[in-house]
Order: sequence, then C-alpha cells, then structure tokens
Amino acid sequence: MLAEVFRCTDTVVSMLYNRQERIVYDKLAKSVQDMMRKNFGEKYLKQIKCVFPQAYLYAWQKVLGKYGQKKDDHELTILPNLDYKNSILKEEGGPTESKVRGKMGPQMMIERRNIFHNSLLQIVRDQHKEFLKHMDLHVDDSKITRWHKDFDVESCREIDTVDLPEKPNSGVKLTTAQEVLEKASDIFNLNPKLGESLMEAAKKLQKEKEEKEAAKAAEKAKSSVTSSPAPPPAKEPVVPKALKGINPKLLEKIRAKEAQKAVLEMTRDEGQIKKIKQFRRLPNVARMTRAVFVSEKKASLMLEFVLKKLVQSYPGNVEKTILEEDLRVLNSETKGWLRIQRVRTADYVQVNAAGDINAICQSLEQTLKSMENSSS
Repeated sequence: MLAEVFRCTDTVVSMLYNRQERIVYDKLAKSVQDMMRKNFGEKYLKQIKCVFPQAYLYAWQKVLGKYGQKKDDHELTILPNLDYKNSILKEEGGPTESKVRGKMGPQMMIERRNIFHNSLLQIVRDQHKEFLKHMDLHVDDSKITRWHKDFDVESCREIDTVDLPEKPNSGVKLTTAQEVLEKASDIFNLNPKLGESLMEAAKKLQKEKEEKEAAKAAEKAKSSVTSSPAPPPAKEPVVPKALKGINPKLLEKIRAKEAQKAVLEMTRDEGQIKKIKQFRRLPNVARMTRAVFVSEKKASLMLEFVLKKLVQSYPGNVEKTILEEDLRVLNSETKGWLRIQRVRTADYVQVNAAGDINAICQSLEQTLKSMENSSS
C-alpha cells in the first residue's frame, strides 16, 4: 500500500515540478487522492520520510496571494530532491557524484521507486529477523531466500513516522499562566488590583501543582523501597493439544527437527525450490503417462501426442513445456522405465509395460524426501 502511495506521490510531484509549479501540501494531497481513489494525509508523508528520507525537501513558506504578494500565514511546500544519490552516499560515507539538475525523467522515477521498494523490503527483513530471534532460530541474513512459513507478511508492524518541519509561529507563544497575564495586562491595561489578585491566584495554583507532584514522587520512592518486585514467571512453551502427554525429551526432538526443516526451507535457492516442486509432480505424471499407454495399447507414442493427453487430463492448468520437462526428468530418473528417443524429425516416448509403477513412484518419492532434507 505505501509503495503505491509513494508511486502516486512521486508521479504528481514530478508533473508539478517539471511544469515549474509550486508544490504545496493541499494541492499534492488532492491530486494524489484523485489518482489513488483513497484518502491521503500527512501520515503518509511522514511514513515516506521514514522509509526514504532523501526523496523530498520539506519547508514552510509564506502563502502567496493572487498577485504574488506574501501573506502572514505559512503553507507546507514539498520539493523533489534530485540529488538523492549524493545524500545517500554522504550518509553511507561513500564518494559523491556530480549534482543532478534539470527535470524528473522516467529513469529517475523508476530508480527512486526501486530505492523505496528496497527500503521497505529491508524493514520487513528486520521484522523477520526479530521473528526468527523470538523463535530461537539463528540464520545468516545473506542465506535467507524466503520468509519463514509462520511469518505473516501482511500483519507486519506499521511503518514508523518521522516528523515534518514544524510550522513557524507568527505570534509569540505563551506557555505559562504568568505570561498570559502579563500579555493581557499589556494589551488591555487591566486594573492594578485585579491584576495582582489574578497573579496571586496563578501562583497559588502553581504551588498546589508542585506539592502534588512532590507527594506522588515521595510515595513512588517509598513503594519501590519497601516492596521489591517478584521476578516474572518463566514462560512455558505452548504445547499443542495433539502433543500433550508426550515425553518432553521427544517434544524437544520434534521441535528441533521442525526448526531444522524451517531453516532449510528459508535458505533454498530458486533452482532447488523449482526442482523440489517438479519432483512432487513426477509420481502423478508417471502414473498418468502409463495410463495413456495402457489406453492406446501401443509400445511407443509421439511425444506431442503424449503431451496433449497429459495436458487434457492433468488436474488444474499446466503448460505443455512444464510437462515436457517432467517427462525428460523421468527419462533420466526412472532407469529405463520411460525413454524418449529421437526418430528422424520427431521425438517418441516408450514405457516399459512390465515395470512396476508403484516401485517407480516410491523411488521418486524417496528422492524427493532426500532433497527436502538436504541443504544442497
């Protein structure tokens, strides 16, 4: 959601900036709301500043009248920081580049969007790291390729906010009752007797407030000395109903095995994940291929024909190229039960009718199990 807000905000800011228009908060908020069809408030700007602080420059400037004259009131203006790269490099202590000037082009907007996305991703990674630490799992960040199965990305903590510059005060800020009275006496020229009585009342209220605060502090100190707080009870691990009554040592072994499995799932690369998914399909593909040969009553069939039958009978939508890859893996993994041979310009599939399909599927499942329990 916040990534979409930033995309719309940056799009509106780029259009206004390239037209050399003054970008004020009210105009920006209305344009972003029209684009998103959702409400846009200062909170989003504060969150954007937290995620990508170098994106914009914020300042309060005097309101311009109809003919360019400056008024006493102020309005929040937003300016895109075209030199965001140097700002980031300065914070990281790296060498700076030449300053960027001109307009906001598409390439710059895509780059800024990628920076924002990577910053958001890093925030989620930090929360995922805390989650793993809470579960007593220690995994190197560089090896993690996917989230923990119990980590709910949608329920992550809300992005923090960073305050925008404070609006300058046009008048004098009055903080105490005495200052208010002094200001009132200057403005309205109060009666001296009335002024003295009001001053005495203000001092009396201030004295009562100080006495109450002192009494609360003394009571707090007394309670901390007399009663030492008992240490909080150690949290017992939550045991599912299905595992209640089982030996604690056995439970520890089960938890350790689950933790090891979770670490393996998080540290697999894309190639390993793809291969495991493929081997989960292979037993079903092998049975369906055998059914095609039984129904056709032939020793060999064209690969295109077999693929067409598999696509029609496979549950769900699956591409023909994926099933072809599965058949070629069966060619290499089933030790001659299924063979693919090239004859002139076409590929043919042969299946050993005497082979035990149950033994073939069991062998494939065993290979899958060893792959799931292996880290490489």
